[in-house]
Amino acid sequence: MSTEESASGSYFGVTEQELELARSAKEAFDNHRYENCLSVLKKLVELRREDARVTHNKAVAQYLLSNLTKTDEFRRTLESVEAQFEHDAKGGGSESVSPISVTEKGVLLFNKALIHQRLHQNSKARVILEQLFSVFEALPKHLGVQVCLLLTEVYVSTYELSRASDNIEILERRLFGGSLNNGGGRGDKEGDGRGSNDMDKHKAQLYQFRARLNLLHKNIKQCKKEVKSLTAITGPTACGQFLKANVEFLRGNYMKAFKVLSSAPKNPIVTDAGECLSSFLFNDIGCIHFELGKYNLSAHYFKKAIEENDAALNGYPPLDRSTPLSGRPLSMLGVNCRHVLLYNLGLQQLYGGHPWGAFESLLEVVQVFHGNPRLWLRLAEACIAAHAKSQEEQVHQMRNKSSTVQVVLGSGPHRKLIITPMQWPAKKSPDIQSNSAAMPGPTLEFASICLQNALFLLPSLPQSNGDEPEDERILPTVNALPGPPIKGQSILDLKSCILSCKAYVSLGLGDPIVALGAAKQLLDTPRLPGGLRYVAKLYLAESYIQMGSIQEALQHLTPDIVTDLEISRVPLVNPEVERVEPPAPRPTSSGVTGFPGSISDAKATLLLNLSSVYCMQKDYELAKKALYQAISILGPVKLPRQAILLSAYVEIMTGNMSKAIQVIKTHRPLVPTRSL
Repeated sequence: MSTEESASGSYFGVTEQELELARSAKEAFDNHRYENCLSVLKKLVELRREDARVTHNKAVAQYLLSNLTKTDEFRRTLESVEAQFEHDAKGGGSESVSPISVTEKGVLLFNKALIHQRLHQNSKARVILEQLFSVFEALPKHLGVQVCLLLTEVYVSTYELSRASDNIEILERRLFGGSLNNGGGRGDKEGDGRGSNDMDKHKAQLYQFRARLNLLHKNIKQCKKEVKSLTAITGPTACGQFLKANVEFLRGNYMKAFKVLSSAPKNPIVTDAGECLSSFLFNDIGCIHFELGKYNLSAHYFKKAIEENDAALNGYPPLDRSTPLSGRPLSMLGVNCRHVLLYNLGLQQLYGGHPWGAFESLLEVVQVFHGNPRLWLRLAEACIAAHAKSQEEQVHQMRNKSSTVQVVLGSGPHRKLIITPMQWPAKKSPDIQSNSAAMPGPTLEFASICLQNALFLLPSLPQSNGDEPEDERILPTVNALPGPPIKGQSILDLKSCILSCKAYVSLGLGDPIVALGAAKQLLDTPRLPGGLRYVAKLYLAESYIQMGSIQEALQHLTPDIVTDLEISRVPLVNPEVERVEPPAPRPTSSGVTGFPGSISDAKATLLLNLSSVYCMQKDYELAKKALYQAISILGPVKLPRQAILLSAYVEIMTGNMSKAIQVIKTHRPLVPTRSL
C-alpha cells in the first residue's frame, strides 16, 4: 500500500500544529508503527475534517493495522474519498484545502487497482492503471514504477503479451537507464529509489516477467537465460523452480520437469501475491501426466490440487455474505483457483473416458467462465461422450452371436429367428429429474444448448477465398479465460469443431434439417482439415437419408474423398521448440472409440454406409459389392455388428436364405473366395 506524503509544507492553509502532526504520522507509517500513525491521524482529522487526503491516509493506516482484513470498509472509504476529490477538483471544496495533485489522486487510484487485481478483476484494474499510465511521467518515480509493474502483471494475466513487453522496456529505461542486462544504471540511487535492495527486487521482478513472457511465446532458449539471471539474484526459490519445470515441460522433457517439481515446497504455503504453492505443484504434476497420456493419474493430481486449494481457504474463517471481502487478508481473497483446477480436472475426466464426472466438473466451471466458447464446447462434448458411451456399452453387449438373436419361434420348417433390434436410447444421469432440455444434464438436448452458446460467443469472420493463409488475414481475438485467447486459425478450427458436434447432436435428436445446415456450413469453412471434412460428408449424407433424398446422399459417400484425418491445422507446439520426447497420442472421441484410426478404416466406414444406401434403393448387387469391399478392409475382428446384420439382410433380399442363416449362426459375414 502507498500513502500520501503528508509532511510536505507546500500546502497553503496548513498550520504548524497540523504540519507537525503530519510529519509524525508519516514517520510512524514509514516505520510500520501503524497504531501510532492512526492515533496521530485521528487528531489530524479533527483539525482538517474537509481534507480528503487525511481521510485517505487514515483509511490506509486502519487497513494495514487490520492486517488487510477489512477490505469492504477500505473500498467504501476509497470510493468516498474519490468522490470528495472530484468535488474538490470542481471547486466545491473548502478554501483551506489545497488543490489535489496528480500524485495524491494517483495513490488513491493505485490502491483501488491493487484491490481489483488481487480479486482477479483484471478488466477493472486495467482501466484504472491505464488511466494512471497515461500520466506516467508526471508521477513520482516510486509510484510510477509500482503502477507499471502492476499493469504488466495484469497484461500477462490476460495474455496481452505485446503490451506487457512494452511495459517491461519502459521499466528498464525508468529504473536502469536502458536495458536490464546492462546492470545498474542511473536509476540505482537517484530520486526516491530505495537502495540496492529495492533495485535487486525490481531486477528480479523484471527477469520473472521476461521469463513468463518467453514461456508464453514458447521461446525456450531465451527463457532459460532469464531464469538463470533470476536465480543469480534471488537464489533458489519456488518461482524459479516452477519456471524451470515449465521450460522442461515445453521441451517435452517431462521426467526432468517432474524431478524439478519434486523439490518444490509441498506444504500449503500462500504467498503475498495470493498463490497457493502446493496447489500449483499438484496442478503442474497433473499437466505432466496429461502429456504422458496418463489421464486417470492426471485427474488424481488435479483432485489433490483442489484439496490443497480448499485446505488453504479452510485455515481462515468463512466469509460473511454481507461483507464478503472482510475477515481474511487481501492476499487470501484471490487465492481460490478452484474453478481453474476444476476445468483441468474436467478435461482429464473427458479424455479418461469418464464423461459424467467431466460434465459435473465443467458445469460448475461454466458458471464462472461463461464467456469462454471453448468451455461450452467441452461441456457439449461431455454430453456427447456420455451418449456415445451408452451406445458403446450396448454394442459391447451385442458382439456375440447369442445377443444377435433375440428369440427363436417355432420348430422345423416353421422355425423363425427374431433379431435383436438396434436401439440407441440416450443414457441420462440418475440425478436428472426433469425432461426439460434447459435443465443441465449429460444429454443431447443440453449439448445442443451448449453448442448454440459456443457459436453465439464466436465473432463473425471476414470473407476469404480459401486460398490465402488464415494467419495473414486480420482475424478478431476471442477471450477464453482461464486459458489464452483464441485467435487466427484457432477460431476457425474451434468453429469447425462446434459445427461438427452440432450436426452430430441434431442427427441424434432427429432434426436432419439443422444437421444439414451445420454440415454444409462446415464444408464451406476455408482450409477445413481432412478429418472434419470426412465427418461433415458423413453427417451430410445421413441428413439427406433421413430426409429421403437418397441420390444426394450417394454423392457424399464416395471413398475417394478420404485423403487425411487431420483435425486441426494449428500445431500443438511451436515447431522451433526442441522436444526431448514426442507428445503422447490423444484418444479419439474423448475416450470413446469410434473415430477411424486410419484412412483405410475411414474408407471402410464410408463403404458400409454406401452399402446401406444401396439397400434402401434395392440395388442389392451394388450393396453386396460395397459391403465386401468394407469387409476386406476391416477384417472379421474389427467388423461392427451393423455390418453383420447388413450382410444377413443382403443375403435374405437376394434369396440366399441358407447363407443368411449361416451369417447369423457364425456371427460372421460370408465373403466369396477367389478361385485358383
